[in-house]
Amino acid sequence: MRVSAVAVAAAATTRGLAGPARAAAAPAGRTAATTLPPFAGAGSNAPVRPFALHEVKLGASVFQEKRDRMKAFIRELDERRFLVPFNRNAGRPNPPGVPVVGGWEDGGQLTGHWTGYYLTSLAHAYSDDGEQVFKDKSDWIVGELAAVQDAITAKTAGGGAAQPPIGRVAGRFGQALKLGGDDPAQYVALPAAVLAGLTDFTVATWVDRASTDGQDWSRVFDFGSGTGANMFLTVSAGGGGARFAITTGGSQDEQRIDAPDPIPTGWTHVAVTLAGGTGTLYVGGEEVARNTALTLTPSDLAGAGNVWIGRSQYGDPPLDAAVDEFQIYDRALTQAEVRSLTGSAAGTTGGGSVAWYRFDEDGGTEAVDSSPHQRPATVVPAPDPADWVPTHPGYLGALPDDLVLRLGPPRFATYGGDSGTWAPWYTQHFLMRGLLDVYYATGNAQALQVVTKMADWAHLALTLGDVNNPQYKGPITRADLNFMWDTYIAGEFNAVAEPIAELHALTGDAKYLETAKFFDNRQSLFGACDRNEDILTVTHDKNPGPRRPDRLHANQHIPNNLGYLRIYEQTGEQEYLRVARNFFGMVIPHRMYAIGGTGGTYPGSNANDEQFQNRGNIANALTHSGSETEATHSLVKLVRNLFFHVPDAAYVDYYERAVVNQILGSRQDSDSTSDPLITYFQSLAPGASRDFGNLGTGDGGAGLEDQTKYQELVYARSADGSTLWVNLYIASTLSWPERGFTIAQQTRFPRGDTSRLTVTGSGRLDVKLRVPAWATGGFTVRINGVDAGVQARPGTYLTLSRTWRSGDVIDVAMPFRIRIERAEDRPDTQSVFWGPVLMSILGDPGNGAYRQLTLYSGLKRDGDYTRAAITPGAPTAAGDPTFTAGTLRLQPWYVGDPQPQSAYFRRVEPDIVFGPVTTGVPNVKRDDGLPAYDMPVEGVTSPGHDGLTFLDVVWDQAPFRTHGDFVSAVARTADDFQGRGLLTAAQKDTVVSAAARARTQLAP
Repeated sequence: MRVSAVAVAAAATTRGLAGPARAAAAPAGRTAATTLPPFAGAGSNAPVRPFALHEVKLGASVFQEKRDRMKAFIRELDERRFLVPFNRNAGRPNPPGVPVVGGWEDGGQLTGHWTGYYLTSLAHAYSDDGEQVFKDKSDWIVGELAAVQDAITAKTAGGGAAQPPIGRVAGRFGQALKLGGDDPAQYVALPAAVLAGLTDFTVATWVDRASTDGQDWSRVFDFGSGTGANMFLTVSAGGGGARFAITTGGSQDEQRIDAPDPIPTGWTHVAVTLAGGTGTLYVGGEEVARNTALTLTPSDLAGAGNVWIGRSQYGDPPLDAAVDEFQIYDRALTQAEVRSLTGSAAGTTGGGSVAWYRFDEDGGTEAVDSSPHQRPATVVPAPDPADWVPTHPGYLGALPDDLVLRLGPPRFATYGGDSGTWAPWYTQHFLMRGLLDVYYATGNAQALQVVTKMADWAHLALTLGDVNNPQYKGPITRADLNFMWDTYIAGEFNAVAEPIAELHALTGDAKYLETAKFFDNRQSLFGACDRNEDILTVTHDKNPGPRRPDRLHANQHIPNNLGYLRIYEQTGEQEYLRVARNFFGMVIPHRMYAIGGTGGTYPGSNANDEQFQNRGNIANALTHSGSETEATHSLVKLVRNLFFHVPDAAYVDYYERAVVNQILGSRQDSDSTSDPLITYFQSLAPGASRDFGNLGTGDGGAGLEDQTKYQELVYARSADGSTLWVNLYIASTLSWPERGFTIAQQTRFPRGDTSRLTVTGSGRLDVKLRVPAWATGGFTVRINGVDAGVQARPGTYLTLSRTWRSGDVIDVAMPFRIRIERAEDRPDTQSVFWGPVLMSILGDPGNGAYRQLTLYSGLKRDGDYTRAAITPGAPTAAGDPTFTAGTLRLQPWYVGDPQPQSAYFRRVEPDIVFGPVTTGVPNVKRDDGLPAYDMPVEGVTSPGHDGLTFLDVVWDQAPFRTHGDFVSAVARTADDFQGRGLLTAAQKDTVVSAAARARTQLAP
C-alpha cells in the first residue's frame, strides 16, 4: 500500500526518525508554477530578474553530467541522519542505528549547517524535473525541524535535568573510558604540564573504535593551541590511513607519519615515538610507518593549552571509541618495549613516566594519573540537551542557543576552545536559506513558518541578547554588533541578513528589515567599502579594528554582501549596493586566480590559505591549498546578484570563468552515493592534485548547491518582460509562459563554440546576446540563415530587436582560440585558455618547479597559437578537448580527476625570434614597476622592475593584417625599447631587419 507523504510526516512524530516513504521518481510531483508562493530572493524586484530554476531545463552537456551525479548522491542520502543531532538537542528520541552525517556534522560547533545546504539542494533537484522523492524528503525534514523548534521553545520556561553520571566500561586491562557516540563523556582534557619541556617522547594507548562510519579525521589525541600549532594522531586521514602530524604552521606545514591503513575497530594498541628526528608509528606493536625528517617536537608547541584525548583542534568528529591505558613517556620506547605494552598494562616499561591514565576509577569526571607526577585529567561531558534552557523562543539548532549568544556581550566569545564559538550565525543562515528555498520551490508553507520563528528569535538575540547571563548589562548596542562581526571566524555570519530581509518582503513586517541591518559589518569594513578603500589586507599598524585580523578571511566577508544587496532591494538605499559593488571590485580581478578563485598565502604573512592574499598578488600567493571552493561559491552568488542591478557583461564574464573552471572542476567525475566528492581547496601550485570528498564540511555543502543550479543565470529578463538576456551558451530550454515564448538552445559549450537558439512563440522581444570578453576571434550571428549584420564587441551585449515567430533560429558562432593570460604581478607566470576554459598541464614536474614553455617561435602573423605552439590533440572519451605543447598534454580544468596538473607555467623566451628566424638579441624585459603590491611580501621588492618582454609587446598587437603591419609594430617597439636604454641602435637594426626577412616564415 502506498503511504502518502502527509501521513508519513504525521506518523514520524510518534515513531521517531522513520523518514518519508520512498516513492518511485515521477515528474508529476511539482506544484504548478502559478500556485507557487511569491519569490522574494535575489533579483526579485531588480531591473533585471532571474527565471525560476524550473523554467530552465539543462540539455546534454558537462553541466548536466555533473548535476546528475550530485542528484544521485542527494537522492540516496538518508535524510534521517540530519535530524539526529537536532533531536538530541531538543530531547527528542532517536531510533537506534541511524548515524549522523559526519564531518563537521558530528557534534562539532557547525553541526546543523549541512541540513540547510541539503534542503537547498533538495529544492534545486525538485525544481529540475519535479521528482517526488525530493519533495518528500524536504517535506519530511521541514516537518521534523518544526517539531524540534516547538520542543526547544517549550523548554524556554522549563528547567534542566541533572547531568547523567559518567561511568566506565570494560577495558583492555581493567576498566576503560567510553567517549563519543551516545555516551555522556565527550573527551578528556589533560593538564598542559604534560607537554612542558617534552622533546623525545612516546604516546601509547589502547583504542576500541565502535565504528568507522563518520569518523574520518577523528583524533585519538590532539595536543596544541589551535589549528596553527598542534600534534595529533587521527584514526584516518581523508579516508586513508592513520596519521600522526606535528606542525607550528597549520595544516599545510605538517610533518607527518602516514600509515597505510586506518585504525581498525576493536581493541587496538597504537603508539607514536620520536627521538633524534625519527618518528615511528606502531599499530598492534608493529611498526607501520616512519619519518626520519621530523624537526619539530612537543617543546615547539608553545602555549599549548588544548591537550585532549578524543577531540580535534579543527572541530572534526569526536572520537567514538573506548580508550584505555593512555601513557606518555619522556623518551622513545624501543619496538620491543612497545610490543610489551600489548601484553600487559605497563609491559616492561613501568608505565608512562610523564602521565598514565588507566581509567580504573569508579566513575566521575576525574581521571587519575598513575605516573609519579599525579596530574589528574578531566573527563569533559557532552552537553546534555535536557540540561539547557533556551533564552528566547523560536530558536532552531542542533546545539544549544548559548553557542550563538556567547558571541555577543558579555562574553564576546572568540573562535575555538570550550568557551569559544565557531560561526554560529553561519549555521543559522543556511538553515533559514534552505527552508526558504524549499518554500519557494515546493510551496511548503510550514517552511516559511519555521523561518519566521527563527527570525523572531534572531531579533531578540541581537537586541535583548544574553539576558540570562549573570553579567548581563543590558540590550545589545551597535558598538557590540560591530565588535562581534569583526571577530575572526566566530563572527562569520555568512549572509544571514539575506533570508531575514526576504521575510520583510514576504510578511511586510519592518522588524525583519531592522534585524537584517543588525548584520552590517560597520566597524572596519562597511565604511571602507563605501569609500572604495581596499582594506581586505592591511599592515598591522593600519588595522582599523580592535578585533579584526590584518588579513580578512575570504568566506567570512564575501557573503555579507549578499545580505547588503537584499537590504538594497528592500530599501533602495544606495550605500548597500555601492558597498557590494566596491567589495567585489577589490577581489575581482585584483585577487583572482585563473580559475576564478581567491584566497591564499604569501611569504611573510600568516599561513592561512582561507584568507585574502594582498592586492595584486597572484604569482607569489600560489600554494598547495588556497582558492577555497566555498569562497568561489560565494563570489558566484554575489556577482549574479550584482548583475541583476547592474547588467554589465563583465559580471557574467567572471561568473562564466568561475563556473566553467572552479565550480565544474570542484566535482569529481565519478559516481558516489555516499560522498559528495567535492573539493575543499583547489591548489594552483605546480603539479598539485585535487582531493575530492568533504562529506559534512562547508565546502561539501556548497557543492551540493553549486552542482544542482547550473541553469540559474543562462537567461534573465527585464522587469517589464520586454527583454531577454542570453548570458551563457549552455544547452538548455527556457519556458517563459508569461510571454508565450520557449527558447531551446543547442550547443556543446564548453566543448564546442557554436550555439543555436530556436524560438517557439511570437511577439516583439529584444534579445540581448552576450559577447564574451574572450571572443576575440569573432562573434557572428545569423537569423534564419541570414547574417544579422551586428557589430559584436567582446565584453558587451548586442541586441536583436524584432518581432519573433515560431521556428525562428538564431545561430551564434564564437570561435574558441588558444589565448594566454598573465599573472598581473609576474608576467612570465601564465595560464593557457581555450576560449573560457583553463587548460591545465598534466603531470608533476616535481619539487614545486614550474613547467617552462617557449612559444613565440611557433606563431604566425595571425598570432594563432594552435598553428604550431599549442596544437589540438585527440579529445577525451567524454569529448573534452585536449592540446599538446611539445611533449606536454593539456586538458580542461573542469575535468574532475585527481591527477597532478599545473594551472600556471613559466614563459621562457630568451632571444628575440620571428618564427625560425633568430636575431641573437636577448628578449629583454621592459620595467613596468612589477610587482606593485600594496603590502610587503617577504623576499620580494615592491615596486619591482619586472615587466613585459620585447616579444610580449609585439605579439600583444596581433593579429597583423599584412607583413608590413607586423614589421611596423616591431619597429615601433624597437624604437621604444631603445629609448628606454634596453636595446642598442645596432640591436634595434638587427631586430627590425630580421622581422622584415621573416615574411615567408610568418605567413599564415
